Amino acid sequence: MQLDLHKIIEVPGGKVSFTCEPDLADLDFDGIEGFYEPLKAVGQVMNRAGVLVLTAELTAGLDCVCARCLKRFRKAYSLSTEAVLSAEEPENEDTDMYLLEGDCIDTDEVILTAFVLSLDQRQLCSEDCKGLCSRCGKNLNDGPCACKAESDPRLAVLGQLLEE
Repeated sequence: MQLDLHKIIEVPGGKVSFTCEPDLADLDFDGIEGFYEPLKAVGQVMNRAGVLVLTAELTAGLDCVCARCLKRFRKAYSLSTEAVLSAEEPENEDTDMYLLEGDCIDTDEVILTAFVLSLDQRQLCSEDCKGLCSRCGKNLNDGPCACKAESDPRLAVLGQLLEE
């Protein structure tokens, strides 16, 4: 969504509010199968003493698959983000800044960038998820499996001594 900022560019203290729902159809996220609530951003662009700053609250509902146990789960997502907007290229390449296109900013670009960068690399149903047994595939969150622990073949001779 193109947000027109010409009314506040020269007006310190001026603000323009916005609400947008960026299209995520073309994006593929590892561990996220879909959205039960679309990504929505509510925010504003404010002229702070000549510096345009975009602030927004992002929310979404994610349908995920756990990277450890493969269980499907839902996860509420929320993020507060802030970005500096500029009409000119920054002198320092390390500066995180979004360029205006004329007097407009593409809010979808800013919101999608913040969303993608804030996602976890792996989606987990819980921080202490035990995952699946590597032999039988049982979900270890439901209890231990019946697999016998493998012994190191180098220690087989010691195991024979214990059996006697």
